[in-house]
Amino acid sequence: AARGGRSCAHTVAPAMTEQLKVPDCTSLLAFQAALFSNRWTAREIARLEENSATGTLLDGCRECLGFLDRIIHADTRDPGKTQQLKFQHMFCVAGKVCPDEAIKWMQCIQMASSRGGASAANTTCAPEKRRLEKCTQRAASLLVTAAMLREGGGGRSD
Repeated sequence: AARGGRSCAHTVAPAMTEQLKVPDCTSLLAFQAALFSNRWTAREIARLEENSATGTLLDGCRECLGFLDRIIHADTRDPGKTQQLKFQHMFCVAGKVCPDEAIKWMQCIQMASSRGGASAANTTCAPEKRRLEKCTQRAASLLVTAAMLREGGGGRSD
């Protein structure tokens, strides 16, 4: 599934990403951006690593950190390239954290867009898009909750 996230991101033509309504993965991307900028304490990260479910999610977020660096250092004179990097980054993170939902959405948009363009993909694939959005929201909530709460769930320990 991890490979599926990366290879699928490269199959969408840049012109299509300009019109395609991509899933809103803001909460998960915000968690990852905080990870990238070292806003989580060592203890909070350790809590995530100690838990098998959140440890896997954290590893997925870490695997896609290179995209953030590439976006930050991207040539701002080429907005198409920047948009493509942002799409690849979103799909990398979503694909690592919610591989089944990400693959189903990508397969749907590929099939629908081949028949009727981005407009058809947006309409036909709305349910898959929403499932991917919900999955990434649940994952972000799980990560933040696990990082912030003590073992017994009694609030912040820091």
